[in-house]
Amino acid sequence: MRFGLWSMTSPPPGISDIDLYEQQLREAELADRLGYDHIWFFEHHCSPTSPAPSPNLLIAAAAQRTRNIRLGAMVNILPYRNPVILAEEIAMLDVLSRGRVDVGLGRGLKPVEFDLLGVDQAQSRRMFHESVDAMKRLWADENFSMETDWFRIDKKTPMAPGVVQKPHPPFYISAQSEDSLRWAAKHDIPFAQIDATIDECKRDAAFYRTVQIASNHPPRPRLIITREIYVAKTDAEAREQAYPWLVRYWNLWDRYAQFTAQGRMPEDYKVWRERSPRLAKMSFEEVVAAGLILVGSPETVAAQLRRLTSQVDLFALACVFKFGGMPFDMLAANLEMFAREVKPLL
Repeated sequence: MRFGLWSMTSPPPGISDIDLYEQQLREAELADRLGYDHIWFFEHHCSPTSPAPSPNLLIAAAAQRTRNIRLGAMVNILPYRNPVILAEEIAMLDVLSRGRVDVGLGRGLKPVEFDLLGVDQAQSRRMFHESVDAMKRLWADENFSMETDWFRIDKKTPMAPGVVQKPHPPFYISAQSEDSLRWAAKHDIPFAQIDATIDECKRDAAFYRTVQIASNHPPRPRLIITREIYVAKTDAEAREQAYPWLVRYWNLWDRYAQFTAQGRMPEDYKVWRERSPRLAKMSFEEVVAAGLILVGSPETVAAQLRRLTSQVDLFALACVFKFGGMPFDMLAANLEMFAREVKPLL
């Protein structure tokens, strides 16, 4: 199992934008030194609580300050982007990182962002598939033409620069619905799930495995799940220190529940329509008991993680070590204690 960071661009109170991004890059440097396998940055638009309109710029900056850790977006939201420009950016990132870039793919979630950018969220799945098809052809073919309802491409020269990793950098997908899981499994692409319960993970991993085998791929783990993690010397200290930040972070599910209640989530976002109100109602103690967050001493967190991995076969764990605008010193201590005191117990 690989260990990665899902790095939150969530501002602590009173921080400047300059210091916010500098701290996020220091997080990448620390994770690299501690031997983590991946760091993923997210994408959000006109969001004061998550000011990350370009995860690829963070990747470009982190590439110059790290040496081994793999760098990726979780995710690039394809309906928002022209596939030619995105394919060129990813090729540049692959060069700048010396072949360490991963390509996270998604179709977007927040209705307010689709409204902001003038994109029809109900068409996001179709736009996603057409963009992926276009990007793969852009990297592979010198001459390539394609026309859809959203873009037109007429390429008559090689991609410049080309990608370092052939035929292209590894893909990852955010997949919660059966349609997304089926597509990922047919292509043997690792799939990420955000705050999914153990039962949801087991169900979706089994469905994925069935399609994976039927598509003539070897049966191997492809599931990535996010888990908020906080480690301190004792269980009591960990809970006391993490509680206010975790509660603030968990309130994001209330925002998605409101979108659902307002009828703003399209029908084919059924999983989110069902998951967000359920998670929004859970108390801190219920979230801990369900294994959705891992909090405690190194021994406790290691036991929680062993229990998790005994039930689901993971490709990677996407660790959220910073949440709710947590200060950098708490993040750094959390990140280091997990690497030095939890991982050796697994």
